[in-house]
Amino acid sequence: MTWGSELAEFRRALHLSREDLARLSSVSSPTIKAYETGVRRPTRPLLVAMLNALKVERTARNRLLMTAGFAPDGWVLGPDGVQGYMFDLQEAVEFVKTFRWPAFVMNDVLEVVGVNSICEKLWGIDFEAEFPTPLDRNMLRVASDPRFADKVDWDEMVPYAIAVFKGHHLGPEDIDRGSPYFTELLGRFMQGDAKYVNRFFELWQQTEPHAPKVRWSYPVTWTEPGVGVMHFESVVNTASAPDGLAFNDWIPCDAATWECLEKIAKR
Repeated sequence: MTWGSELAEFRRALHLSREDLARLSSVSSPTIKAYETGVRRPTRPLLVAMLNALKVERTARNRLLMTAGFAPDGWVLGPDGVQGYMFDLQEAVEFVKTFRWPAFVMNDVLEVVGVNSICEKLWGIDFEAEFPTPLDRNMLRVASDPRFADKVDWDEMVPYAIAVFKGHHLGPEDIDRGSPYFTELLGRFMQGDAKYVNRFFELWQQTEPHAPKVRWSYPVTWTEPGVGVMHFESVVNTASAPDGLAFNDWIPCDAATWECLEKIAKR
């Protein structure tokens, strides 16, 4: 796939016309067509303007930038610019598979891009089969799915996702005038259980924006029928700053939670 066709795929995934993207990025519709079809090559500022408008997450964003012949964002990082200091996506996913607690990798728009087996068992999912597209894997997308929402302390966890979107580095989101990505995500969220949708709008008004630091955490209380109540502290650490990847480790807070996890692991 060429960078132009990939750009078109990102646009179509959000149900945007070229005219829509032109309005959002200040790049003309004929120019966007020329880029998507390979007739013309953009300057980096114009390509970045379109990627920003589409809120393309950083792994895909950097891949597209490099394919188009430009340096990715944050190319030189780590001690003296040593290559390999950060995890790439596959390394990060393989790394979380070694943990005994639920762990997953998330990108900078809160899409889960890889999980370990105990996480899949706790959540009761087949990650690859059930969540085939990036938008399907967004933490906010599943927050109105009763399979998750009925088990988690919702008012404890969801405000963290709201705070990130309201203070996002690609631009703060607004319910009424959000980016195309957030509008599409919110539409999918609203297809879920109405009680969570209604509560989300209440929490949105109450929650202040937050820009995460390189390491942060949020509490998780999870109730598993037939097993018990589990308490975790989800510790978030950067896996790759240029790719926007972060490790999320649900660390058990007590012995009872470890016992519950052992039962779930044997399923």
